[in-house]
Amino acid sequence: MNEIKMNYEQFRTHLKKASRKRNVPLIKIVAFQEKYMKIEEVQFYDVEQNHMSVQACNTLWMHLENKSFRNMVSQHLQFYRDMENLGRHSFENLIKELYDTSVPVLLDYNPAHYYTSGQLAEILVMDEERLIEQLEMGRFKGAFINEDGKWLKPKPDGMVVES
Repeated sequence: MNEIKMNYEQFRTHLKKASRKRNVPLIKIVAFQEKYMKIEEVQFYDVEQNHMSVQACNTLWMHLENKSFRNMVSQHLQFYRDMENLGRHSFENLIKELYDTSVPVLLDYNPAHYYTSGQLAEILVMDEERLIEQLEMGRFKGAFINEDGKWLKPKPDGMVVES
C-alpha cells in the first residue's frame, strides 16, 4: 500500500474543518517539523519561499506574546481569522506557511506500520500526556496527527507485523 499525503487544498480543508469541529489549537490538529518547532523568532519575510508580507508578519507579532513558532501554532485558527488587519489573503498565506512547515498528513496508510501515542507511551514507559508534549515538539521523526486527531509514529523497519 502506498502512503498518500494530503495536498495543500486537502490540508486547508482539514485544518479549517478540524478547527471548527474540535476547537483546539493548531498544534493539536497538525504536527510540525522539529526544525520549525525550535525557531525562537519566526521571520517569514527572511525566508526565500515566503508567502507572508512584512505587513502581515507585523500584524501577527502585534497580537502574539512572543515570536516563537511554538507560540504561533499554539493558537486556535479562529484567533488568526478574527485578527484585525491580517486580511483574507494574508490569512490564506498563513495556512500555506503552516502547510509548508507541517509533517505531511497521510490519507492512505497501513495502521500496522504505526504506533499510537498510547502504544508508544507504554513502550517508552512514559505518561501519554508527556509523550504528546514531546510529539508536539517534533521529537519523533515522521510522527503525525491523523484526520481523527490521533498521533501516529512510524514503527522502525523490521518491527512491522503484517496480519
